[in-house]
Amino acid sequence: MKVTFISPVTPYRENMGGPSGHPYHLMIERPSGIGVTVYTFNQNLLSAETISEVEKELDIKIKVIRPPWWYKLVFRLHLTFIRLLLKFPINYYIRLPKGVVTEIRKSQPDLIWGYCQEFSGILSQFKEFKRLHTVPDSYCLHWYRRLGRPLTLSHNSEYFKVVLNYKKYYRMEHAYDSSDNIWYHFVGKDDVQFAKRLCPSIHARFLHHPHYEVKNLKREIHFHHPKIRLILAGRYDLYSFEASDELFSELALLKEEDKCFLNEHFELTILGKGWQQKIEEVKNAGLSVKWISFVPDYIEEITKHDIQINPLSIGTGTKGKVLDAIANGLLEIGTPYALENIAVEDGVSCVIYHEAKELLNIFRRIASNPTLYEEMAQLGQESVLQYHDRRLIAQSLFSSQDFLC
Repeated sequence: MKVTFISPVTPYRENMGGPSGHPYHLMIERPSGIGVTVYTFNQNLLSAETISEVEKELDIKIKVIRPPWWYKLVFRLHLTFIRLLLKFPINYYIRLPKGVVTEIRKSQPDLIWGYCQEFSGILSQFKEFKRLHTVPDSYCLHWYRRLGRPLTLSHNSEYFKVVLNYKKYYRMEHAYDSSDNIWYHFVGKDDVQFAKRLCPSIHARFLHHPHYEVKNLKREIHFHHPKIRLILAGRYDLYSFEASDELFSELALLKEEDKCFLNEHFELTILGKGWQQKIEEVKNAGLSVKWISFVPDYIEEITKHDIQINPLSIGTGTKGKVLDAIANGLLEIGTPYALENIAVEDGVSCVIYHEAKELLNIFRRIASNPTLYEEMAQLGQESVLQYHDRRLIAQSLFSSQDFLC
């Protein structure tokens, strides 16, 4: 089977400058007999040397395409305000050069595989071919969810941006091609349902997001003693502002006896950028916390800890950092958005909280019965390794009975 893959980013084993990890891990375990040629705009700026390494690792051919002249001009001359005037997101207007389209057509692939939702316009250049569109989530749903957030409603500029983008992505997703020879691959259940509301006749399917890397499958899950190691990993950004502010405010306002309890039984590390002010707040309140802004090997760092906390206020699809933490044996404590679309169950293989004030009692229960929560982490790891297995998902992706056969 011959596949042509078209993407804004070049696949790489982890997310580097864009969502490059997902397609990499879908390809690495693809069924035998599937040859892949990648056409990429390389927006994640991988070097020629790195691209050659990826070609060898995945046994694929990668061809880099120059972005359109107008696209380069918009960003070089800082004309991004033009996006305000566009009906669709700016990347939707990118098309493959005629020479590349001719080259692909001459190669007669069995499948054209597009990555990222804004490339639906590019897939329209190959209407005569069977097409697979790995979206992988509904960005229209993302903007829809943000419409009702306090942060959006309390800032006029934020509200304007959210409404504007919601309209652009609504138009784009509403116009998805619903022909019989194209189907859409999502990593979110709500994303599939939302897309079908916008475009009821599309062929859309949910597949679990593959986990990326497991450092040590034989590692026994035992929390550190005398202090259980907590880690909060990720940026302090629009996805986490509200839930993180609530969390840190709750920590800073704890009674002295509760702060002493946390300092005695837990060790908290923050990994990521933008947390300086929040860290100072809890330090000034008497809680000890470590901060690491960046590590070269994310998986190696998180496996030094026992529990990951993920306070997400908003999101769609699947959160890769959460998935990788569970796959590597950490117990996940997170908001519903942090854990959506991951094959774990609250109170059985993870802990979901809705308000930050719940966390103190959760920590007390963990400290009083760590074995129970070690078993939860073990069950979470087993479930993720089973249902988010790269080979299983790749096999499902390339053997859809209702499309490829």
